[in-house]
Amino acid sequence: MSRCNLQLNQHLRQTMEIRCKQMDPRILSWGLASPALRALLSLNINTVEDLLQYSPTAVAAAHGMGHTGLQRIKEGLQELGLEWV
Repeated sequence: MSRCNLQLNQHLRQTMEIRCKQMDPRILSWGLASPALRALLSLNINTVEDLLQYSPTAVAAAHGMGHTGLQRIKEGLQELGLEWV
């Protein structure tokens, strides 16, 4: 499995692996932990454009998204020249 290393039961792991392969490589390059990746997937966020449709508050409220994940997302977006409000 790629950087999207999820430790779940076999069926759910296979489903999440497929979804991770569809995730934007820019998001995967931010080094998010598995819970943060699952939080994004639970919100159907697969691309940076999907992410920008949500406020930081909404993403922070997703189960598994912590302070470090939010910080890495903000830094990743800044590197892309994007502001997340």
